Amino acid sequence: MEEELSKKEKIRLKHELERARMEQGEKTKRLFFLVGGAVVVVVLGLLGWLFFQKPQTPQKPKPGREVADLGRQHVTDISGVTYNSNPPTSGAHFGVWAKAGTYSGVFSDGYLIHSLEHGYVILSYNCAGRQESEAFASASAGMFSVAKLADSKMSAFTPDNPPAQEIGLPESFQSDACKQLAGQLSSFLKEFDRVIVVPRPQMEHKIALTAWARIDTMDAFDEQEILSFITTFHNAGPEKTAE
Repeated sequence: MEEELSKKEKIRLKHELERARMEQGEKTKRLFFLVGGAVVVVVLGLLGWLFFQKPQTPQKPKPGREVADLGRQHVTDISGVTYNSNPPTSGAHFGVWAKAGTYSGVFSDGYLIHSLEHGYVILSYNCAGRQESEAFASASAGMFSVAKLADSKMSAFTPDNPPAQEIGLPESFQSDACKQLAGQLSSFLKEFDRVIVVPRPQMEHKIALTAWARIDTMDAFDEQEILSFITTFHNAGPEKTAE
């Protein structure tokens, strides 16, 4: 009897072991399919995301270089103000500005900075040699530091109504080459309505391009570089105006 029970017990144990193995196999299969399915979903999702992503094109650097913003304070005297570039690109300035056009005389930075605030791009040019520039800077020191208006109600200068000239330009600005340069710079006025062309004997380079908190300089006329600068910063000043 004990031997018979022992055989039955062995058979039962054998069946239980086989059933346990089968159950374990089923669990392993289910786990395999679950993990495999999850991996497939993740892979397909990643592929779909990559497929619909727009290719990231490298961002082209802006022309010129950035200059620290010195603020937008309105003053009537800039004699004690120190700017961080020549020509300046921001900082204390007068309440009157210059409108678009080509000017034949030297301008106070107090007016021009206000124009930059309105989104103008200023093309300054210097036809003087180093000695002439230094002599002009010395002779004109302090001349352009105070706002001087013929009419206290006026808000802006124009080429037809410029500020009174306190000092004449060096003779080099009367040369044919200088007149040609002024004409080349003025050509951008045909396409853009917020561009100012102005002589600036008291700077180091032949040409300086300025916008609010931005400057570029060059020693020869470069149409593409100038066009790129104007296109990027035209009407992009901190104060939006309708003029």
